[in-house]
Order: sequence, then C-alpha cells, then structure tokens
Amino acid sequence: MSLYDSDRRYRRRFWGGVVRVVVFAALVVGTAIVSYQFGIEDLETRVRGYQQEIYELETRQNALEQETANLRVAAERAKLAVEEWERRYSADVPTGDRKQMLDLATERLQAGVSAERLGFLIGSAEEPRDCESVESKRFLVRTPLYDGKNTVVSFADDAIVVTGSGESAKTADGLPQAWFDPQLPVTIQITRIDGASREISGRLPLNASIIHGGAEHRFQLRAGATGFVQIAAEKCAYP
Repeated sequence: MSLYDSDRRYRRRFWGGVVRVVVFAALVVGTAIVSYQFGIEDLETRVRGYQQEIYELETRQNALEQETANLRVAAERAKLAVEEWERRYSADVPTGDRKQMLDLATERLQAGVSAERLGFLIGSAEEPRDCESVESKRFLVRTPLYDGKNTVVSFADDAIVVTGSGESAKTADGLPQAWFDPQLPVTIQITRIDGASREISGRLPLNASIIHGGAEHRFQLRAGATGFVQIAAEKCAYP
C-alpha cells in the first residue's frame, strides 16, 4: 500500500466524520426547530383557548350584571307598587271614626233617606258655634221667563241681599214655565251693602255664608213652594 492510498483513506474517514457530524447537527437542529414550531403552535392554541374562555366569562359576567340590574329595577317597582297599594288601602278603606260614619250613612241610605238629604245634613254639620237664628224668608228665582217682583230678599237691616236664578220648569209637552225647576242647578248671589259678594251654584239644598259687621251671616237654602226658594238665616260670632 502506497503513501497516497493511506492519505486518501485518511481524508475519506475525515470527511466522512465531518459529514456525520454535520448530518447529526442538522438532525438536532431540525428536531429543535420542529419541536419549537410545535411548541409555538400549541402555545398559540392554548392562548386562543384562554382568550375564548375569557370572552365567554366576560359575556356571562355582563349578562349577570344586566340581569342583576333588571332584578333591582323590578324589586324597586314592586316596592313602589306595594307602597301605593298600602296608601290606597289606607285612603280607601275606612277605619275608626270614618268606618263608623260610613256604616251610619249606609244604614240611613238603606232606611230610605235620600243621598241628597243625607249629603245636605252632613254638609251642614259642624262643631257647635255661638249662633242665633235671625229669620226665614223666601224669594222667587229668576228664570228666562220671569224677572219681576219678589226676586230679592234682604237681611241684617238691608245690609245683605240674596237673589238667585235658575232654569225654567217644563210641562210634559216640553213647554217652558215662568217658575224654576228645583231639580236643576241654581245660582245664588249674596251681596253686601259695600258691594262685596259671593256666588254659589248647584242643586238645592245649598249652604252659604258671608261676613258682615263682625259677624258671620249663614244661610240655608232649599226649594219651597212653586217658584220659591226658602232661606233660613242665622247670625254667628266671628271668628
């Protein structure tokens, strides 16, 4: 064997070793790159999964917060509704003295007393006052067909005058009469000598009062004979 052949074998072994080393290194590097790539993809997959989970949790949290807010609003509305019903119950359902008066009024109505009469009596009721009966007079109510004599009466030495107007009564055929219809509203004017006056309207009976000369002059008006209003006056201490 020549020196040349030995040198060739040496070089072949050397380069063969180099190639093996390079191939091994390439395999290691390739394996590392592939592993790194798989690791990156796995990490990205996990990150996307975590992000999706976070999004779902945030969505559920927002939904729960909205539901909580709706429940609070519903609870507040229910509370207000209960308070309103309690208020209405307290106002509409009589208790104590109110219930006693309602029971008494119901009993009187069932006994045949008219609601108009009962209302008049209740409206006239008040605490006892220092009053004295003055006198009772009557006057004709003015109508579209009558505005003549006896349509005015006076009290307190002519310092207070009372008059009134109403609608004409009608016959069964619908013909208007000179006298007023006591079933329809009337308008009553009470005037003092100094020009001060007050006016009330409604169906008879009616109550009215006016202050004059340091006293309260009170009047109770009701339907009298045909065409007339009967008026009872009393003088009360004031105030």
